[in-house]
Amino acid sequence: MANVKLKSLTKKFGSTVAVDKIDLEIEDGSFVTFVGPSGCGKTTTLRLIAGFIKPDGGDVLIDNKPQKGIPPNKRPTSIVFQDYAIFPHMTVFENISYGLKTRKMDKSTIKKKTEEKKLKLIQRQLNLTRKDLKNFVVIL
Repeated sequence: MANVKLKSLTKKFGSTVAVDKIDLEIEDGSFVTFVGPSGCGKTTTLRLIAGFIKPDGGDVLIDNKPQKGIPPNKRPTSIVFQDYAIFPHMTVFENISYGLKTRKMDKSTIKKKTEEKKLKLIQRQLNLTRKDLKNFVVIL
């Protein structure tokens, strides 16, 4: 698990500012949901944290380490976008652990990390609806 810090994070698409100087600190073990109307920058922010797109300004830090130049597969993040991006043939456990398997972690580490994360999600978010879970980031 890790701490995530966004410092003046900015992303533009042409003349459209999708993410405008966001400052945010997410503590280790936190569960974060970005909620807002369509087009407000939720998915863009998640894609910036994961490294799928590059910021036009600011920084993403994971455990106080700048992530500039670190590809998505080398970052300790996993993203579950919207319903259709979840593997429908897999269980919640299998979906959460998928990123760890692709990193070739041993089975006992995958099980431990996934069970820890699953328990934290359950403990903290028992009152969330399916709609609330549309966009969230899980830091492993």
